[in-house]
Amino acid sequence: MEELDIDLKIPDPLRADWFMVLVDIQADLIYNALVVLTSPLFLLYRSYRRAAATISAAEKTVQRAPSKIKGGAARVVRRTWFGVMGACHVSAMMVAAMILAVVLGVGIVSLYVEKPVAVRERLFFDYTEDNPSAVFSLDKKKRPFGVPLGHKVHVSLVLWMPESDLNRRIGLFQLKVELLSLKGEIIARSSQPCMLRFRSKPIRLARTFVMSVPLVAGIANEAQTMRIDALIHQEKWPRTKAVRATLIPRAQTRLLPQLYEAEIVINSKPPWTKRMAYNWKWTLCVWTSMYLYVPILISLLWCFRPFLFPYVASRTVVGSQNSETEVVEEEVGGRRLRERRNKPRRRTFTTTQETYA
Repeated sequence: MEELDIDLKIPDPLRADWFMVLVDIQADLIYNALVVLTSPLFLLYRSYRRAAATISAAEKTVQRAPSKIKGGAARVVRRTWFGVMGACHVSAMMVAAMILAVVLGVGIVSLYVEKPVAVRERLFFDYTEDNPSAVFSLDKKKRPFGVPLGHKVHVSLVLWMPESDLNRRIGLFQLKVELLSLKGEIIARSSQPCMLRFRSKPIRLARTFVMSVPLVAGIANEAQTMRIDALIHQEKWPRTKAVRATLIPRAQTRLLPQLYEAEIVINSKPPWTKRMAYNWKWTLCVWTSMYLYVPILISLLWCFRPFLFPYVASRTVVGSQNSETEVVEEEVGGRRLRERRNKPRRRTFTTTQETYA
């Protein structure tokens, strides 16, 4: 029994402050309930205060904004204006450089390229001479062309001759073509026989019968056109000044052919390099102008940069002046500071008395 009594626990006595604990628990419950109930009101109040602060800050920002916006707008307009004017200035300079390059390129190509000569003009033979002749001048003072050096010259004569009985009886006659130098010397000579194309009498009668109406109406005529390739010459020194054509009668006769009209045809063929340059003249002009435009633009950027970019140059000058003034001010300030440090301090009588007192 005694052992059972020992094992049994004796309950602790009640705390003396149990009433205070109950009051604390009740107070906590009431406080938490009040906090839960009033927290939305506190949140609304804080939101109101923050909104009011935000509105006041926005009002202050709006009040300050016009001056900033005005200054910023003026700055933007000024920069835009300077940008547009600078772009127009640079564009004008580039266009001027391009025009200069095009002029130089076309001039250089024109100096190198030689245009082939193609001439077709009338000749007038002088029948007052024993051997009628006609001279065609190639002098540049009289005509706007001349055969350049190195060209191969082809000289041809076109004779429009009537089918008269005299021309048929003459048959052959001699045509001589000569190239004359500036001194009147003969550079090249060519001579060859010529005659009308032969037509028998039955063929002439049949042709006259068939072409009677056009012949009577004046649409057709009884004439033949002869083209004679007279001379081929390589132009060199001495230069060619004129071409002379002479009609020479057949031996043992004095009869000369009758002509309606005579023309001279001169064509020149340049060397293959200049012929290729002439065929690709505009391509050479474009490429030469581009090759000249690049160094012209580089020289402008290198030598005339202030003239090409005046706004940047002015800003650079202003910046350099400001930096120079800053450097000068720093030097003056350092010199004054050194003078103050090196200047000996003077003691007065009053400071000495204060020190010993």
